[in-house]
Amino acid sequence: MQRRKTDAVVLHRADFGEIDLIVTLYTADLGKVRGIAKGAKRSKRRFVNNLQPFSYIRVVFAEGRGGLIRVDEADMIHPLFRISEDITKVLYGSYFLEMVKEMTGEKESNPRLLELLVTFLTVLNDFPAREEYPRVFELRFLDLIGYRPRVTECVLCNQALSLTDQAWFSFRHGGTVCKKCNNNALGAMAVSAETRRAMEGVLSMDLAAVQELRLPPQVIAEGREIIPRFIQHQLGKALKSLRVMEAVQGV
Repeated sequence: MQRRKTDAVVLHRADFGEIDLIVTLYTADLGKVRGIAKGAKRSKRRFVNNLQPFSYIRVVFAEGRGGLIRVDEADMIHPLFRISEDITKVLYGSYFLEMVKEMTGEKESNPRLLELLVTFLTVLNDFPAREEYPRVFELRFLDLIGYRPRVTECVLCNQALSLTDQAWFSFRHGGTVCKKCNNNALGAMAVSAETRRAMEGVLSMDLAAVQELRLPPQVIAEGREIIPRFIQHQLGKALKSLRVMEAVQGV
């Protein structure tokens, strides 16, 4: 089997027998893949400790059987060890990893998604944790996988919404609805003009300075209520890491 190299983030790992690991990676070339790393728990040379979740690595692999790749080597590209030193960073990072793991298909390449994930893990590693990070990641991730929320017009009648118009967010329809259409969007949640404006800004902002972003408390509170519920609606279940965040700190 021909061996190849690709950059990847480790999304998940699990023991397989006494010395092997099953890892889930999001890669630059193949998207999400699962692989087996033979002897990884004993190897001091090929893997060191580079197959931990959050690791940004370059892997040498070969296509395997049963949908698994064979992971032969893993070298660290950029250490992100400081994430594990702060419980809030671990909670946010775990949420990012689970979102990617649960909401992407096998071997559907999206290099921009890997770039997004690496950007936010690096910010988590290098800067203090802020609640803006999960809200921004959620929106940008949804955009990349085809679920960009529509917040500048009514998703039912396409009427443009001004900042003075009342609006509600429909989880079923994936965006805002106007006052006239609200009766046709059961379960929609009221969303302020300030939050709609912030969401649209987040979807178009330059992420190079995301660590400097400061959102008003009302926007953060509404985003916390709306965006995870929209994700849950699309996925059909709540993410475990989100439930842990809510239990630990009410995020």
